[in-house]
Formats: sequence, structure tokens, C-alpha cells
Amino acid sequence: MAPGTKRRSIRQAATRKRSIYFEPDTDDDWDYEAHAEEDFQPDPGPSNPPAQKRRKSAPRTRHITRSKSERERRSSKPRKVVGSKRKANHLSEPPKKAFSGPSDGKVPDWASLPVEILRDIFVYASQPLHERTQASAANVTWLMKTARICRAFVVPALEAYYLSPAILTQTEPFYLLDLMRKPKEKRWMDYNVKVKELKVDVWCLAYAAHNRGLFDLSTLVAELPQLQHLEVLHPADQPPFRPMKIANWHYPPALFEVMEQNAHRVKSFRWNRDMIRISSPEDLYTFMTQTHSSKPFEYLQDLTVCGFDYHDSAEPTPPSTEEEAMNPSAATVPGLATSISLLPSLKSLTFITCDIIMDTFLTRIPSNLESLTLTNCLEVTSEMLLSYLATHGTHLRRLVLNHNTSLNLEFLPTLKQTAPRLETLKMDLRYFSERVNSYDTDPLYDQLLSSAYVPTWPKSLRYLELEHMQKFPAEAAENLFSSLVESAEELPDLRHLVLAAHINIPWRDRAGFRDRWIGRLLQVYQRRDEPPNRYLGSFRQYRLYKKAKAAGRGTPPPDALDGFEVEEEGLNGGRRKMTHIEVSPAKPHDGDTDVYSDSSPDSKPRPQQRRSARVASVASQRSATPAEHTTSAGSGTEDEDEGEAEEAPEFYVHGLCNVVDVRIDNQRPRENQFTEGDFLDAEASGDEDWHEGADMEWEDEGRHAW
Repeated sequence: MAPGTKRRSIRQAATRKRSIYFEPDTDDDWDYEAHAEEDFQPDPGPSNPPAQKRRKSAPRTRHITRSKSERERRSSKPRKVVGSKRKANHLSEPPKKAFSGPSDGKVPDWASLPVEILRDIFVYASQPLHERTQASAANVTWLMKTARICRAFVVPALEAYYLSPAILTQTEPFYLLDLMRKPKEKRWMDYNVKVKELKVDVWCLAYAAHNRGLFDLSTLVAELPQLQHLEVLHPADQPPFRPMKIANWHYPPALFEVMEQNAHRVKSFRWNRDMIRISSPEDLYTFMTQTHSSKPFEYLQDLTVCGFDYHDSAEPTPPSTEEEAMNPSAATVPGLATSISLLPSLKSLTFITCDIIMDTFLTRIPSNLESLTLTNCLEVTSEMLLSYLATHGTHLRRLVLNHNTSLNLEFLPTLKQTAPRLETLKMDLRYFSERVNSYDTDPLYDQLLSSAYVPTWPKSLRYLELEHMQKFPAEAAENLFSSLVESAEELPDLRHLVLAAHINIPWRDRAGFRDRWIGRLLQVYQRRDEPPNRYLGSFRQYRLYKKAKAAGRGTPPPDALDGFEVEEEGLNGGRRKMTHIEVSPAKPHDGDTDVYSDSSPDSKPRPQQRRSARVASVASQRSATPAEHTTSAGSGTEDEDEGEAEEAPEFYVHGLCNVVDVRIDNQRPRENQFTEGDFLDAEASGDEDWHEGADMEWEDEGRHAW
């Protein structure tokens, strides 16, 4: 016998025939005392067991269970609980919201709404539909279930889905095509005319479906006479804009022929350089010129161009001398800007990852554009944008500039003059590396805005969003913020203001800078509406509220109005009396709290702290109801701080923005920005060696795991 086995206790040797190691399902079934001695014993050495006890080569599977007596013995012992209880790995269903106040029990007759209104509601509630996520699949399922609720919901729910059908797998295009080809007498409705928009991910076209092969997009387009929007989406055209290993897919040669034969008139289209089979730049732009001159593109309003690089899509060199400009052969050489200018109805133009935009490219695109979007264009600079706005910015209403590494804010000082009709300005100054294992996200400009420049803003501006402003000097940031404060009176239509600046200054200076400008911008632009009446949850709740107020009972919480002794008309015209709940009268409260106490009404309220008139008025607006607003604003606080109230701000108070979000810090933007929530233990990590919150039994109660 091996010497290690002699150290085992006599009790274990007598009661246990053979030690069989097994791994318990959870830590709750593990008995520490029963196995404490065994865990610290050395493993027995190799021994030669008798021949009659040798196990068979193919042992029978045996389920190992614990005896009932052993479980009873363990359950009687006190357990030492270390940490919190382990949370389940699956997400629990969110609690359903229910109205807790008094109600007549009348459900609005939603089925009586017109089909157009119901369809718009379903379209809004079912977004997004085209993302390859679980949420999109759940939205599709929700629409199908909604269509089966009642007969009135069938048409609007199906129209909401087929307005832009979701194609998320390789087989769904075939199913949609089979449905469109069914005879009309076998279909519940004419689905062909319902489809107005078709967005297909390249994953669904580049790979063959099971027992189906590759899908031909032109066959589906031929069955959709009302098609107006056609886009083939590629994952590389979305952040972080990295090349992906996807099988090559190209536009079918018959696609544009089918569109012309069936008299399609598309309003939006997307070009992707990787999906065009032509390799020569001359042949490429000749093909695009012919396509843009065809009938299907005559009414095109929105065009998206993706992935046109300088190496494989270089435009011909523009004429540099007057002799070359007079040469007719040089003037007819096609290019990307030339082909785009052939679209007479174009209003919106988007460039994504197009390094071909350089020099004077922007000045050669149509001048009547209302929307311009430049995303991840490496060569775009402020000088190029200034030249474009000076000649083409008169009709521009929407300007979106996202993830352009070389573009700073040097065009803002002249924005008011160059784009007088601009309504939306969005900029996201976060950048992405071209490779996963490299870091090249630093901007290519020296500073975002010079301290000598002061931005100007068009009078028609409604939406302003500047995210992740980096390499931003404190003086330039102060110029930008002060220009917004000083121009508040000249921006009557501004409703959305989002500013996020990363300023690298000492933390004390940054804290003072943050407190000064965030508070000032909030005071100037934040809308301060009266809070909505909390007693408008139902007609009955509002009636009880009015009767309680007329009887001088005060304004208790909305869910407590059901207990007032009031008489009202019943649902069937009769009268009923409600006296089964007694509600305490309202307590006096100050302007800082919205909680009704359950203590005695005779108890004295807590004395209110002294504060300025401005803070007291804001607090009273947040807590008081519209009916109480006129009486809750006392004059005592104003008399106390009369001197402070007289110091009115010298700047104009705009007060019409629904969203004012100003953030100032010194963080460096990253592709994956970690926050505090990423370091909190929300759920178990999955490591079986240690289970968070598991029940542990210790021989000594004072013993800890650490």
C-alpha cells in the first residue's frame, strides 16, 4: 500500500469503500467538511490491484448521486455565505408597465383609426428592420403578430413590413421572389405594389442558399413595379470601415436593363466600387455616365457613393491650360464628378470612404445640392470645404462630416456667409484604425481650431452636433462656446445642441471651465417648460383630481386619488360611490421634493435652506403641478436674496432647445470607449473555478476566502 494512504483517518477508511472523484453541478452541493481532509492528502502512488478487481475495458455508464442522509446532514449545518447571490446568465424579461392610477377601464378603439395612421405607427414602432441583429428579427416577428391581432390591423401591419421588407438570410430573397410570382387569385393582397424600398445586405447575395444557389437581384427587381429605393449594403461602409473577407459580388448585368424595361423611377441608389466588375477607370466612368443618363435615374434624388479610391478609380486630370480646355476630346473625358452632374434631380449626395475626393473635386459636383455627407474621406480638408461652400453652399441645408481624419473646424468662421440656409450641422471627430492590430487614429491636423478664429452660425440653424472634438485648445473652445452664447438671439430656430470637447488642461482649470460654460449654455438654450400634469393619466383620474381640488383636499399622489369619497357617473349611466380607501391629506412641501410623506399631517416641515431666487424658482417649476405653479412660487425667497436676483445675466436667454448636452473632459476618443460599467461585476464571468456569490461552508466561521 502506498504510504500516502496511511495518513487517511480510520473513520474515512471504515465508512468509505472507494473514493470516486466527481465535479458537483454547483458550489451549493459541495460539502467542505466532508472533503477537507481528502483534498489536502497526496495522491496515492501507483499500485497493482488484484486481478479480480480490475475494471472492465468498457465500463457501464453510472450516474453518481449523493445519499439522502448525507444531504440531510449537510442541510442542518450553518452555511457561510460569501458575497452576493449569483445572478442568472440569461437576461430576465423587462417588467411590463401598467397604469396604477384610477381609470374607467375604457380601452381606446385603436381599430377605428385610419389605415394610413396605423401604418405609420407600425412603421415607427418596428424600426430597425434591416440590421443583422436579434432586434431586427424580433421586430419582424412583432409585425407579423400584430397583423394577427384583429382584422383591422392586417392591412396596415403588412404594409408596414412590405414597404421595406427585411432580408436577413440567404433564403429570404427566394421566399420573397416566390411570393411575388404567385398568381393574384392565390394571394391575400397585391404584395408587388406594396414594396417601395429594397435594402439587401451583401451577405445575402454573395453566398448561396441551401439547395438554391446564388440569388439574382434583377429577377426580384423585375417583380416590383413601385420600387423607388434600391441599396445593396456592405459592412465595410460602416464604422470602423475596415476591409472584410466577403465573397465578391457584382451588380448583375441585367439589373439596369430590367429597370429600364419595367420603367422604374428610382429616387435613391447606392454605388459601391467593389460591386462594379469593370476595372479600367475610363470604362468605369463611361458605364456610370450611361447609367445616370438613362430613364430610371432621371428622378434620382439621393445618391450614395462608396469605396472609390484613387488607385483604381482615379479621375482624368482636368485641363490645366486654355488650349487643353478648348480641346473637345479632353472636355468629354468622363469622371465621377462628371457622371454625378448628369443627374438633374439630385438633392442629396453621400461619399463614404472615397479617397478620390481631393483638390477641386467638390467644386465640380452639382451646385444645387441640399444635403452633403462626407464620411471617412481621408483627403478632405477645411480648405477644400471652404472652396466648395463659397461656390456651392447657397442651397445647402444639411451638412454631415463624420470621421474625416484631415478635416478640422477652420471652415466655421465663414459658415454664416457661405451657407446661409444651413439647418443641420453634424460632425463626429472620432477616427478608426485601418487595421485591428495597429493604432493610427490620431487626426492629421495640428489643432482643431485656431485661437484667432471665432465661429459664426447661420440664422436658419436648427440642429448642431459636434462630437469628440480633440486637439482643441482651451482658448479656441472658449471662442466656440462664447460665439454660441452671443449668437443666441440670432438663432431662433435652434432646437438641438450637442457639444462634446476633449480639452487637455490641468484638472482644476478644466473643472472651472466646465462649470462656467456648461451652466451658461444650459441657462441660455435649455427649454424650461412647465412639467406635464401628473393627473392626466385617465379621464377618471383627472375628474377626481378636479373634484378633490375643488373640495380643498390638496393634491395627493396621482395613484391615491382612487380613495376620495366622490360620486360620479358610472360606465352605464348609473351612479356609484367610492369610499373604500382613506387617503391622508396633502402635506406641505418645499420646492426641492416631490415625495408625499406618510407621517402625520401635523408634523412640522423641514425648514428650507436659504438659496438664490433663481435656484428656488427652478426647483419649484420641477415639483409643482401646473395648477399649483401660480401659488407655489412664494415671495419670501425673493425678498431674502433681492441683491442676487438683481444681478441678471447680460446675455440673451434663448430657452427653446429641447436637447442641450454639453460634455467637457480630457479623454482620448477610442474605438471601444470603456466606462465604469465595463468594470462592474454584473453577471458571472463563466469561469468554473470561482463562482461569484456561491454559498461556501467553512469549518471555522471566522475563516475567509482571502
